[in-house]
Amino acid sequence: MRINLLPPENKERQRVRRQTVAVVMTGVLLLVALGAFFLLQQTRLTSAENDLRDQQAVNADLQQDVNELQQFDQLAAEVEASRGLIAQLLENQVLWSGVLRDISLVIPGQVWLDSLSGSVTAEAAAGGATTTDTVTQGLIGAISFSGNGFDHRSVALWLARLEDVSGFVNPWLASSTKSEIGPAEVVDFQSSVDLSADVVTPPEETP
Repeated sequence: MRINLLPPENKERQRVRRQTVAVVMTGVLLLVALGAFFLLQQTRLTSAENDLRDQQAVNADLQQDVNELQQFDQLAAEVEASRGLIAQLLENQVLWSGVLRDISLVIPGQVWLDSLSGSVTAEAAAGGATTTDTVTQGLIGAISFSGNGFDHRSVALWLARLEDVSGFVNPWLASSTKSEIGPAEVVDFQSSVDLSADVVTPPEETP
């Protein structure tokens, strides 16, 4: 049998002290937990801010690349617009560069030209060669040639080859006379050929 000789007041004070210590410890533990949680969140926030800065730097690089590519897109659009304008300007026009190329392909080796001159009608020069019935069904111009050949057969071959060129019609020999260049005998000739609408550049063939 145990007999407690302590007064009841001491016992009550001990109980209050124990409760106070428990409350204080709980508060300390709570503060420690809150501090740890705050540090964890601060670490996460710092990491997120670093990731955001890195992503912003990547986005800036990508935007710079996009801006550079947009310059190329604008340049490509300008080139395409220029091509369209050139195509409009050349549509239904006589391309003399093509005419001269065709002549160079058919001229015989025994013939050489001293000069040539070409002309087109007003309708063809204005780009209406394919829309005016009179021009479309007839002739749009002519080319005159002045040159030399080794003999009359060479000149005849020249006229025959002119007929093979698309758009060249009615080859005509105005004159063919013998002459001399130094000790060699040659033939001076004057010829011409009419131009049909076939030499006009259609829209689908413009560069």
